[in-house]
Amino acid sequence: MIEMQTFRDSTALVSNGQALRARLEEDGYLFLRGLFPAGEILGVRRRLLQKAAAGGWLDPDHDVDDAIALPSAACKDPEERYMRVFRGLWADEELHRLRTHPNVIGLFARIFGEAPLAHPMFVQRNIFPQRHDFDFTTGMHQDKVHIGGATNQALWVPIGDCPREKGALAVAAGSHRAGVLETRVGSGAGGMDISVPVPGTWVTGDFRAGDALVFSDTTVHQALPNRTRELRQSFDARYQPASWPIAKPNMDPYPGNGSWEEVYAGWENTDQAWYWRDLDPVVIPYDTSHYERRDRMAFDMAERGELTARDALLRIVQRDANPDKRARATELLESLDARTTQ
Repeated sequence: MIEMQTFRDSTALVSNGQALRARLEEDGYLFLRGLFPAGEILGVRRRLLQKAAAGGWLDPDHDVDDAIALPSAACKDPEERYMRVFRGLWADEELHRLRTHPNVIGLFARIFGEAPLAHPMFVQRNIFPQRHDFDFTTGMHQDKVHIGGATNQALWVPIGDCPREKGALAVAAGSHRAGVLETRVGSGAGGMDISVPVPGTWVTGDFRAGDALVFSDTTVHQALPNRTRELRQSFDARYQPASWPIAKPNMDPYPGNGSWEEVYAGWENTDQAWYWRDLDPVVIPYDTSHYERRDRMAFDMAERGELTARDALLRIVQRDANPDKRARATELLESLDARTTQ
């Protein structure tokens, strides 16, 4: 078991761009208390929990605000039964406004010394409690292989209080200086875990509503297991100087959520729709080499009957542009699923 130390608190530096940059360069992360007004976070939490309850994710014997997950409903991205509910959560108008909150844009403007670009694509997570028969705990990984483009910074925000036992994030301080590390097929978010020893010092902490964690795209991080009875909800978004190039997939909605036109169709106010057009970002192709390597490993594992390849195969079926790869992944999924029912 990895020994975890406590986050170094950078809240006192929040108004000092030079100090924030220096701390980020030193540690590879910033832990910030109260970046958001707690009431705004809790308002979004209520909206998303109501949608989760309507989708059958929460125990009907408890108040929605308790966020008690229904064990029989446990599911994960990118399973279709997860996506059916997730699409409504991800498209939530007030959730989208959190990542472009003035406090956030101001923070990254100070860090970058120029106007920031909030990546249009971002992630909203819903993590069911860990059980002996269900676990979607994200392993050690780096964002660079998933995001591509120029160097960017992640913002991870729990939607509500998130103590360590609920699945708070942990980062390996100093690991960002090691560059991109080798990976293997993983079963958590992203599907690629670090396969070599991780440098740095592991740190984590308890989050309150409004707290946030910033970290570099090469900083190794992981989620702690959700050992509570509650659904753990969070979002993570990426930011970079607006003058730097961004990889094409980051301009699109999160995979499986349709087009921007479909997302905005449910909004009451579209004043922030396509906000990035005013910044005229330089869009470049995405380097698929890391995913291609993961997919080759997943195919080999599935051929051997290894069930741990299943999540990677699901991602190929849902997200890969190559129809031949999707067809092969579908065939292997059917073979793996047949094994589990024998």
